[in-house]
Amino acid sequence: MNENVRIPVQIKRVKDPSGREIMKATVPMNLIFEKDFNPDWFERELAKFEERYFNLVTHLKSLLKKIRIKKPKDGRVLLYWEFGNEIIEFKEQSKNNALFLENLTKSLARDVEVSDKIITRCTRFRSLYPDITQIDPNRSFDSYVAEFEGGYISARRQGRREGG
Repeated sequence: MNENVRIPVQIKRVKDPSGREIMKATVPMNLIFEKDFNPDWFERELAKFEERYFNLVTHLKSLLKKIRIKKPKDGRVLLYWEFGNEIIEFKEQSKNNALFLENLTKSLARDVEVSDKIITRCTRFRSLYPDITQIDPNRSFDSYVAEFEGGYISARRQGRREGG
């Protein structure tokens, strides 16, 4: 199989033989009909991709749990940076691989059980501050978001403004 080919991957929830719901990487079916399709190479690459993605999801869930219990004054903003950093590192690793995830933000929002807005904000935060030493651990994540979005309105405050 041509090493320069880029193959889109989707992550789907499926049931395993025991009936338990799991995530599985899938690719377009027409791939196997290509004349230079190498099933051994493909199986290895797909297994590596699944492992990297599932490790990412597991680590992001762990970070999210820490974010939810840590107080803002205790450097919680650094966890948001790390959350964005994990996603950016995954994208960077995927850049040179044959397999890439279609709609990463949508998949992560579903699998990590967090809004696509927080994923976007964390990755933007990390992009704007590539070195964690640039982050003031005493500042809130919201204050950084307000800075780079030109003002920040939480969902709670937005509801009050709209009369909700």
